Amino acid sequence: MNLIDCLGKRSYAILWAVGRLLSGLARNWRYVNGRLHRVARSALFEVGGGKVNGTAEASRRSAAVSAVKSCWARPCRASRAMGGAILWLVMVALIASSLRQAHASTISSFPCPPALKPNVRFWVKVFTVYGERDFIVHDGDNVSRVYQVLRLPGSGSPSRADIQSVSLYLKDKYQEILNHLAQDGSPYDYESRRVAALFADGSPGVYAFAAQNLHVQEGIRERFLTGLLRSRYFRPRMESIFRSEGLPPSLAVLAAVESGFYPGARSGAGAVGIWQFTRATGRHYLTISRYRDDRLNPERATRAAADLLSSNYRLLGNWPLAITAYDYGTNGTMRAEQAFGNDYDRLFREYNGPHFGFASRNYYAEFLAALQIYREPDKYFPGIQYLSVPPPPQPSAVLRRPHRRRYRLIRVHWVRTSHVVGVRRRHTVRRSSHHSHRVYHHRRRPRRRSSSSVSLAESRSAV
Repeated sequence: MNLIDCLGKRSYAILWAVGRLLSGLARNWRYVNGRLHRVARSALFEVGGGKVNGTAEASRRSAAVSAVKSCWARPCRASRAMGGAILWLVMVALIASSLRQAHASTISSFPCPPALKPNVRFWVKVFTVYGERDFIVHDGDNVSRVYQVLRLPGSGSPSRADIQSVSLYLKDKYQEILNHLAQDGSPYDYESRRVAALFADGSPGVYAFAAQNLHVQEGIRERFLTGLLRSRYFRPRMESIFRSEGLPPSLAVLAAVESGFYPGARSGAGAVGIWQFTRATGRHYLTISRYRDDRLNPERATRAAADLLSSNYRLLGNWPLAITAYDYGTNGTMRAEQAFGNDYDRLFREYNGPHFGFASRNYYAEFLAALQIYREPDKYFPGIQYLSVPPPPQPSAVLRRPHRRRYRLIRVHWVRTSHVVGVRRRHTVRRSSHHSHRVYHHRRRPRRRSSSSVSLAESRSAV
């Protein structure tokens, strides 16, 4: 890590100003040093060429010698002052660099609390072992309590109807077993005995609560592998952006949890883009309107994600809470932090705030699991170095061009109708033929003529 990376992008102007100052001091020192050398040489010439006759000549010689000494002392003092200034600048830069590195080493640590380790192992299996046709039914709070892994027959991605039917079947099956254990307390077949063995405390209340806390998770091995291969197009630039902002570059892996590094991803909650910004959150960092949506621009969305994560870290003080706040929201995480402090282990186990469901509770565990896989991809996907995917289609952030009103010259033609009795003068508005909109020619309806006026007009025409 060089000095500019340590100091950050905002220190380019400071380094440029320091360089200009040093160059100015060097030019001035050369000028002053040359003047002093010329004065010293002239003084030595005068002393060496003159004769020492009496007190006047001796005083002259002593004055010249003192002048020479002072001339040589001035550049020495100037050089010492310049050397001291350079030394101070180098010391300040080194101190800033050490502080920056210490800060980066402090914030780059992503701790894994003991209560979170079973969840991390569970998500590693979901990302690397279970495929898209595997369905895991488990406890919503204790994910290590897995009741069954059901493999759906067939091939290819299951449909939405298949996913709903499998989820409903597994929940109904194990709700019936757990409710029977809560009422009777004794297992009646092999399945009930296997389920009862998963509980250390076999009280009826525990079984009844577990019956209402079932969760079915679909495996995503294929999608995660595709996102891992797709990350080659985006991850280097993302890590560079996070590094320039003074953040851990490993935070780029969070995009794998959000969208699988797919720029055009859209969720049912209205989140868009590779970093899944909602419209309410994205407006604080991006341009979002009916004409432009910067959530679809990966680079701008990455800078916005870096700003949001940096703000969360400053407010909450550690990365587990800051990363959880990216999914749950900053205000909700701050309320949880006020109740439990910085103890993420206790917050993870005990917090039951509004909308703090399964996804928000396991968000940081998913990030740690993805980070573990991205650090050792060959361990979980052997032969991945020989695999590749085409670059994903890049959606345009410009949704549509703003409509500009065009005003054209209107020609008004007056038609003389005074020769017809009872008809007022009328006008016709005509536009150019190349106008894109529909053209209406506004005309006034003629006034109804009475029978007398009609007969008079007919008589005049007849004449």
